[in-house]
Amino acid sequence: MAFASLVILIFTLVINEFREPLLGIKKGYAPHNFGFNFMFFLPSMLIAIGLGFAVIGRTIKHWKTWTDLNKKLILLGLSIPSIGILTFMIIRIFLN
Repeated sequence: MAFASLVILIFTLVINEFREPLLGIKKGYAPHNFGFNFMFFLPSMLIAIGLGFAVIGRTIKHWKTWTDLNKKLILLGLSIPSIGILTFMIIRIFLN
């Protein structure tokens, strides 16, 4: 789940950055941007964030039973970028 969260996050951000050459959606045109964000960007980001929270919750739940510290840190490290991007976007929305 952690790897899937990171892959979905990277894929979504790459598609969002190159949406004009790939999909023909201009960055300043509001109807196309709304449709793209509502139909592609928002669901994929929510899936990545949900998987990130699921991995963190599962890792915390099984912290004592899993003895491999490296595995726990890798899972947390792979799932934290999606939550960090969510935090950044929320801060950016409310500060602008």
